[in-house]
Amino acid sequence: MDYQFAQYLEGHGSVATDVGGKASSLDRLVADGFPVPRAAVITARAYRTFVSEAGLEPFLKDLQHGPVPPVDQMAAARSRVEAEFLQAPMSPELEGEILDLVADFVPQSPIAVRSSATAEDMVNASFAGQYETFLGIKTPDEALTAVRRCWASLWSPQVRVYRRREHISEDDLAMAVIIQSMADASWAGVLFTRDPQGSALDIKVEAVPGLGDDLVSGRITPHSFVVSRSTLAIRSRGERAELDFLEDLARLGLRIEHRAGAPQDIEWAMTREGLRVLQARPITVSRPLTLHDDGFDTPVGGTDEFTPRGVSEMLPGAVSPLLWSINAPMLEDAFRSLFSAIGVSEVGAGRRLVGRFRGRATLNLSVLREAAASLPGGSGEEVERQYLGHVLDHEDDPEPPKPRGGAVARVAAAFRNWRANRMLADEVELIKLAVHGVVQLDIDLQPLPAARLLRYRSRVRDLAWRIYATEVAASSAAAASYRALEVQIGRWLGEEEGVRWAQRLIAGTLAESSVGAGRVNRLRDIYTRHVADMPALRASLTRGGPHPRERIEALGGSGVAFLDEVDHCVRAFGAQAVYAGRTWNEDMVGVWSQLSAFARKAGRADDGAEDSLGELVGILKQSPRWRFKRVVTGQLIDMRIRMLRRMAEEATLFLRCREEAKSSLLVLGGAERKVIFEMADRLVSSGHLTAAGDIELFSDGELEQMVRGAEPVFGQELERRRRAFARARDAGPLPEVFRGDPYNVDHVDVPT
Repeated sequence: MDYQFAQYLEGHGSVATDVGGKASSLDRLVADGFPVPRAAVITARAYRTFVSEAGLEPFLKDLQHGPVPPVDQMAAARSRVEAEFLQAPMSPELEGEILDLVADFVPQSPIAVRSSATAEDMVNASFAGQYETFLGIKTPDEALTAVRRCWASLWSPQVRVYRRREHISEDDLAMAVIIQSMADASWAGVLFTRDPQGSALDIKVEAVPGLGDDLVSGRITPHSFVVSRSTLAIRSRGERAELDFLEDLARLGLRIEHRAGAPQDIEWAMTREGLRVLQARPITVSRPLTLHDDGFDTPVGGTDEFTPRGVSEMLPGAVSPLLWSINAPMLEDAFRSLFSAIGVSEVGAGRRLVGRFRGRATLNLSVLREAAASLPGGSGEEVERQYLGHVLDHEDDPEPPKPRGGAVARVAAAFRNWRANRMLADEVELIKLAVHGVVQLDIDLQPLPAARLLRYRSRVRDLAWRIYATEVAASSAAAASYRALEVQIGRWLGEEEGVRWAQRLIAGTLAESSVGAGRVNRLRDIYTRHVADMPALRASLTRGGPHPRERIEALGGSGVAFLDEVDHCVRAFGAQAVYAGRTWNEDMVGVWSQLSAFARKAGRADDGAEDSLGELVGILKQSPRWRFKRVVTGQLIDMRIRMLRRMAEEATLFLRCREEAKSSLLVLGGAERKVIFEMADRLVSSGHLTAAGDIELFSDGELEQMVRGAEPVFGQELERRRRAFARARDAGPLPEVFRGDPYNVDHVDVPT
């Protein structure tokens, strides 16, 4: 049957001015293939015809230009408007069409009659719950009355107040009405694809048993769930433990968001046939993001103090959303594992240890201080000295907790530390072997199906979690043993000399074992071997003109062999500074600079640290105080020298463990970087990405979902992230220490 005043919503395209915002949105959902219950719409033309033929225009003009009634008269004013629409005559043609349309629905199931205004749910305003909706309609006559009341709700006093507050014009307003088969729902509710009151990285789901109308109208309190957008993991839940369809619902919401091109507020129902979408509209309220916040920053506020010191070496500069979502959970877990190993696992529970502000990584200094103060003999001042190099002024702060425990507690804590540290060297050796095995596999990723590619990445990531924990544990042990060495020497020679001699004693270790030193030494060895047989190599590296690679290739077979060995070596370096970040073979500028430096100066610099311990012992033996104490205590063998040697060896061991763990992490990061490149190539081929470089703007979980075939993040959001991250990158370093919000602290550059 052809209708003058109605049409079915079959995805053929409906204009909001004809069918209202809600019906137009439903029609788009149908066109995109989403599960929408069968529906039709009585168009805005029907409303205008009814108003004109019933002579309601003067009454509505008076409402439009008159004052809004006081609060205590709104109910009466609403009833008067309804009465006018219910009593007004309707032409037989219009009434017949409405009754025929409804009759096509009611034999199968009850229907819902929903308002769909032409001024509904614009970008900055939402009429959710303000227009009428009627559920469970079973007869055409009931439906006809419901349609009249939907038309009347366009002029209810509450809606008029809202329109005036939002400066929405009332000229040419009209109301269409949706006729929709009722979903026989076991659960229903609303889903916000971005949590309006929480993180922009989360989905908010509210659910009630049965039909969801009471939830939308605010008559009952729902069960609430917060779901991660990237992983679909449930972050928090209400009293109800679980809804088994929650992940499918979240995935459906993200698909709708992508199609719409903006965050969505979605009404849904769970029926015997599965999930059904009742309506979707743009979210009108969301967490405000600062100009520098790409959506991955830690929410500002609170009383905890954060510092970029101590973490800027692991995650330097502005960290992209991809690298943050990969590295931050591993780093957080590494600190929690350390806390557990030393017996302070309860400290800082529920608070972030690792934060991101203005795109830059930070550590929660407050939690670290509390952890140190919880250890027998520990103090927050030592944490500040370790991370900041000085002790902060805490005049305005509350009294810090006193170090706990007596002698027994100190012995127990020392034993836990010894047990946690004694296996570090063995653990580092195992890690090095495991990483070497991964690199040697050199798996061709291109032919792998998506599921196998992601499984391989998961295996690599499992090893990375373990290495992160080892690196943090080794860093903690190295810092503690190094500080103990400083303090001990300071007791004999004074504090300044303690600092100077501790640096000299471990300088050789850093020169030999640091990540940068290892890379430099391997390049130096390659250069030294080849320049001995090919003297022209030196000039090729130092002379101006074409790129050094071109000049070296011109040297013939020997030059090509040198380049092949350099390329192979650089590929083995892995990531430059951050796990899964840029690799050395992505940007060889630093490599060529280092090779040119070798060519400009012959020989190898002497670090001057090999005999530092012997020199220090000689100075100590000349001290009258040192000799006097040995005579008084009757030491035939000076145990202090043995203790000094043991402390220096321990500090050296843990520093070496730290550097070797970090080196292994970066090498393994090169393997994960290969996976990221493969994912980028696939997503560009599938049309999910327009440029491979955009992959840095996605979260780890978003990438996984897209590789599995999910819809990509819509372009508007991607562009917002790009601009926000660029501004954060240009904003410069964070303050040395800040509480709550780094923007409200006097700026102090923190070198990285």
